[in-house]
Amino acid sequence: MKSVFRLNIILFSALVIISPVRLFSQGKQTVVIDTPTAFTIAKGTYKVSFLEYDNGGMEFKTFLGLHDIFYLGVSLDVQSAIGRDDPQFNVPGVIGKVKFNDGWEVFPIALAAGYDSFYVGYDGVEENPENEMNRVIYGPYFVLTGSIYLFDSEQYLSAGVRLPAQPYYKPENTSYFSSLDIPLGEFFRFQFEIERVYWNFKRNEEWLYNAGLKYNYFDHVGFEIAVIMQEDQRPNRIIRIEYHGEF
Repeated sequence: MKSVFRLNIILFSALVIISPVRLFSQGKQTVVIDTPTAFTIAKGTYKVSFLEYDNGGMEFKTFLGLHDIFYLGVSLDVQSAIGRDDPQFNVPGVIGKVKFNDGWEVFPIALAAGYDSFYVGYDGVEENPENEMNRVIYGPYFVLTGSIYLFDSEQYLSAGVRLPAQPYYKPENTSYFSSLDIPLGEFFRFQFEIERVYWNFKRNEEWLYNAGLKYNYFDHVGFEIAVIMQEDQRPNRIIRIEYHGEF
């Protein structure tokens, strides 16, 4: 795991050196730890991310801004990608998001809908005896993101709902999520979220509480460490490295 981690650091450092930094620092994030926001990326830009989670799992995502309000990409999850256990590949999935608006003066809340994977690691897997590679949970979501101002700075508050569609359509597992993204100075941001809150607010022992700290270099390179916690379960420690560039 350490060798792969060093390789990721070297790769993204090289990208920073050879790429012009023309994006603004502390930009609006498309995701907060494990839940989406209503923000997209600009037309002609792209984002690549590697996420490493417990037991050597790895999730790869990349998407392209086809318009300022729309992006499209792919996601690939491999359980036990690092370590002694045999890797368990999962079927790649399509991801995308469309932003309907950035809000109005009387209603300053951005609205968006998208399609993406749900949870990091084993919580995001549904056993599928028909096809053991097609088991990562995907589905549509709807999210709202607004700004709040505290201590003369802007924070972002998001809330939304997810509906699992793949590999099985289970409307009873429809769930809510909410997140808070707090930029700290020019480079750091603290993030907190709660997810997998089921539609009837029952099964609270399965709710997930996530907290993380992200280093954001001019909205070009991001390095994030976070913990995903569930009642009576060991925390899932994750590391994400991402690169945001433009053509």
